Amino acid sequence: MISKKSALLIMTFVFIASLSAQAEFWYGVNGPEQLHVDSLKVTLRFSDGFGPNELMERVDRIVQVADDQYVQDRFVVCSLATSTGYDVFLDSLTSLQGVVFAEPYYRTASGTPMLIGVDFCVAFNEEINKNEIDSINTLYGAEISRQLTEVPNVFVLKNTHSSGRRLVELANTYHGLSETRYAHPDFSAVITTNSYQLHDYYADYQPHTKKVIGQFNQASVWDFAGIDRPVTVALVDDGLAAHEDLDTERILAGIDVARNGTVTPGYDGDPSPGDRQAHGMACAGIIAASHTTDPVAGQLSSSGVISLDPNIRIMPVKIFTDDGDTQGVTISDLAYAISFASTQGADILSNSWSFTDPDQAAFPVLNEAIERAFYFGRGGRGCPIVFSSGNTSFWYPNPYGVCYPGRLDECFAVGAVDLSDSRWDYSHYGPALDIIAPSDDGNSVGVWSLDQMGNLGWNPTSMSDCPPGSNDQDYDCRFGGTSAACPLVSGTAALLLAKDPTLSAQAVYYILRNSAVKELDWGTIAAPDDEYGYGRVDAFRAILSMSRGDIDNKGAIDISDLIWVVDYVFTNGPEAFPSELLADVQCDGVVDISDIVYLTDYMFMSGPPPVCPCFAF
Repeated sequence: MISKKSALLIMTFVFIASLSAQAEFWYGVNGPEQLHVDSLKVTLRFSDGFGPNELMERVDRIVQVADDQYVQDRFVVCSLATSTGYDVFLDSLTSLQGVVFAEPYYRTASGTPMLIGVDFCVAFNEEINKNEIDSINTLYGAEISRQLTEVPNVFVLKNTHSSGRRLVELANTYHGLSETRYAHPDFSAVITTNSYQLHDYYADYQPHTKKVIGQFNQASVWDFAGIDRPVTVALVDDGLAAHEDLDTERILAGIDVARNGTVTPGYDGDPSPGDRQAHGMACAGIIAASHTTDPVAGQLSSSGVISLDPNIRIMPVKIFTDDGDTQGVTISDLAYAISFASTQGADILSNSWSFTDPDQAAFPVLNEAIERAFYFGRGGRGCPIVFSSGNTSFWYPNPYGVCYPGRLDECFAVGAVDLSDSRWDYSHYGPALDIIAPSDDGNSVGVWSLDQMGNLGWNPTSMSDCPPGSNDQDYDCRFGGTSAACPLVSGTAALLLAKDPTLSAQAVYYILRNSAVKELDWGTIAAPDDEYGYGRVDAFRAILSMSRGDIDNKGAIDISDLIWVVDYVFTNGPEAFPSELLADVQCDGVVDISDIVYLTDYMFMSGPPPVCPCFAF
């Protein structure tokens, strides 16, 4: 009997032995990135009327068709009996009737598939015109598949037989041209949602959200003036459907870039989730579920869960298929999704997903889409781009750190902690982590949020253990992971832009970091901290930091604010609501006569305005 440990060692040895000795490479953001060839597999594309069964009858070396969700462009994966003479064997396959293309099966050093089709991404220099591009493509045997219209001179090109090259070689050739900025294969996107599953109903069951909004029903973030302006959040996820707890008029037109098994992109304007999916629904509920002021909880149909900002408009951008996976979704699809959101009116991009491999190399085409959204979105002020940090830290311990793309400087990475502020062991962390937010592990009752209405979605199909009397199938109680932490931060960022739409994306990040709670339940961190970033997100403190001087909380600084602070300091008048620190106009942490002097100087002597933002709490 072989032990489990011995079996694992044997499997590891077989996998390592199947990698070709000579690794290939592609060009990432930081230069060449290795591609390891699994020489016991091959990816093939057949012409119409042919398939792997016909080929197996003619080629003994092909033993079976492998089920692989990451293949694209009608390619299939076939397992081989031997790895001997792998490159020569691939060349021989393309000469067989019915075989259109034969490409290696690539993996990263960690074993994650890096599969390709016939497409590769190329960014030509902006001064290169269309005629020059066509000439280059004719010379190298490539054709234009489509253009990423939102990014200057970026195309997805298609390999043809006239190129005489495999896809990786052709992409590398384009990368080396003086006319291009970069080029790389349009790899299948190996990404995953960062959740643990869910269920939900009523505010009493939402301690995770309550931990970041102040004192619920006493002095919360929603008591501040000037935060009711609608802000548009692009929900880049698995889709969104109408819900009684999310006003239909606040769900904007979106896009579906998930191919759902099709060969070509087939982007469409129906980003509704698959029948058994609700990851995007749960994220949307945390960000933007409706609020009700009805005195009897649950009496209205929209009286379900509380959210960070009930005025938010959601733009659904669907990147996961109806089955919740990424069948055929490519890197350029993700780049298009980001570009679409940032150029079609999104203020913030919320992304509760990451690449599965925490050591994933960065892709230039996706990086560029993110960079352009961050620097040029919102009319040049930039779109804050919030990402979950990843959910597999217990499988991939440091030094992997925050998963891509969240680790990019342009992204705001969110980790997950429990209600005692201790990092969940699944939550990725490292120097790129920006902030933490409360979440759960979803093993039983966790974070509460929206499900699809009726029998669709996660409830009641995959969960039924919410507290008795609260198991409404339109809600779910078992959301979790960094997926649930991310929308808490996205919603807080939306409140900041509602308060001041002129803030740049960098300014939003600055306020979120500096208003975060460093005095955690178990002790104080020295921010930034690898495990806890700049601290726990706090929407109340974030808005308070921007509100000093508006002492009467009416949305403007005028003479009534001066009268208020004089009355408070000299005659024991009422303190400012929802926080006494609204009157701390010079940002020293106390309210006293010096604030009266400071505010008088500002209003009558052209002195400096109240300090904003102010991080004295």
